[in-house]
Amino acid sequence: MSNPSLYNDLNIREGAPLSEIKAAFRKMAKTCHPDSAGPGREDVEKFIKAQTAYKKLLATAVAKNRARRKGAQEREAQPYLWEGRREEGLDIFYSLSVLRPEAGEGRRLVLPAKTWEACPRCLGEGRTLTRIGLGGLHRPTLCPKCEGRGSIDHPTKLAVNIAADQVGRGRIRLRRAGLYHALSGRRGDLILELAWVDRLTKTH
Repeated sequence: MSNPSLYNDLNIREGAPLSEIKAAFRKMAKTCHPDSAGPGREDVEKFIKAQTAYKKLLATAVAKNRARRKGAQEREAQPYLWEGRREEGLDIFYSLSVLRPEAGEGRRLVLPAKTWEACPRCLGEGRTLTRIGLGGLHRPTLCPKCEGRGSIDHPTKLAVNIAADQVGRGRIRLRRAGLYHALSGRRGDLILELAWVDRLTKTH
């Protein structure tokens, strides 16, 4: 949030660009700097205020430019917007808005994903035996390691190369990239639901 008083100290409009801020400070330095204006107390205080305002506004502008460049780099590196995720059985659905490439070109997406392996504690069963009391009796309970899922997941990245002839398609299915059912050894698919756009704009 901007501070109007900082702009007032430089005699410029609120929200002025960096070039205008620099020009205003140079102008005030010529007239209010102690070396130029002499020992007048009013001019010295005016210069100190202007110098303080300039430093704060300059730091804010630099931070905004850095954030803008970082955002542009991230958008260039990841040419899509994440819209949502849902599961149906072992299949996972990703909803994405994807930046349309130049004509005749494909698109590479690096998506968040997971790999799965059978839980080493319950061996994919999802349940383990828990000892009851001091006797030799046991009862089946949910595996505490995998919480009954039978599998352990590990965050990773999935690189997807969309060929030029696939650009514009609304759905692409990636076989055996979905959820893993450890007990049966079955693995679902990952389905990409794509909206191709000419500009990435977050709407929510």
